Amino acid sequence: MKKTPALTDADINEIDELLAAVPAPFETVDAVILDGYLAGVLVQPVLLDPEDWLPPIFGTDGMPEPGIEGWSEAQHDRLISLITRRKDEILRGILEDGWFDPIVPMIEDDDGKPAEGKDALEGIGYWAAGFEWALANFPQLEEAALAGVPDLLDSIWRHLPDQDETQQAMTKALDEEHPLKGIDEAIEALVFDVVDLAQIGLAESHKVETVIREHPKLGRNDPCHCGSGKKYKNCHGAN
Repeated sequence: MKKTPALTDADINEIDELLAAVPAPFETVDAVILDGYLAGVLVQPVLLDPEDWLPPIFGTDGMPEPGIEGWSEAQHDRLISLITRRKDEILRGILEDGWFDPIVPMIEDDDGKPAEGKDALEGIGYWAAGFEWALANFPQLEEAALAGVPDLLDSIWRHLPDQDETQQAMTKALDEEHPLKGIDEAIEALVFDVVDLAQIGLAESHKVETVIREHPKLGRNDPCHCGSGKKYKNCHGAN
């Protein structure tokens, strides 16, 4: 994989500003939700093309055309470039290091100090919401029914701010059996869950079915295996 420079804090802030600048009716995510979304795209057991995974970043109305009112071609190209770099950066971290640094905001209390306990994990919830948005648009990972995936997803869904009754029960069980002591431990668990999911997805997407030939491979000018006396290219090879 061609190595691209890691995004700086300034780059991440620029992503946020560009996403916020996209005009209505498009409803873009922010940089934190985007980060979770990109990770959700990367764990899929199929390779998704940019024309598939880029539009959901801009909501349900597709992608804005560069050059429309309030959205220049320069803004568009810059945003897509930064998003692609971040996606490549996450993938490279997963493949080379088994680790990447998720974009998770630090939550502060009313006094402006870093939040503690459960409140400190609120930022991970935004990231998890982006991951969920990817799986909502691309259900291939869940539909593949691969071993280990449900438990890993439950470990991520425990951070979702909006949960149904089933997720609430699972989160309660996880909090009792595997409590998270703080934000650092929670981020570490999150990253390892994503890395494990990516390894499962990548292994599935790279499975190659072994094809056993009934006949030796023939050149185009070899006699056809059917015994017609014709060259392969003029017989069965014609199709």
